[in-house]
Amino acid sequence: MLKHKADCLTANKSDTVRRLIHIGEYKKALNIAKGFWRGLTKEDSSKMVLAYECMVHTGFYEQLGTDTVWAISEGVRILMALYGQGEDYG
Repeated sequence: MLKHKADCLTANKSDTVRRLIHIGEYKKALNIAKGFWRGLTKEDSSKMVLAYECMVHTGFYEQLGTDTVWAISEGVRILMALYGQGEDYG
């Protein structure tokens, strides 16, 4: 867990996403990263948005026939591929 809320505020958003991934906070990481557009394909961006939305509104997306487990895992896979590498924040 981040020691201080200020740690997130002083880092840029990409660093914050990397830190959140490192501690397993995928929902929070997706919430930030879903707004990124630079360096992302439209398809990858859409999958990250859907993953976050499925985390937040699981029942709604299941009613629509969305495989929420697959959508979430696909969004997290993209998130990890883009931001899961790099410096160790432990």
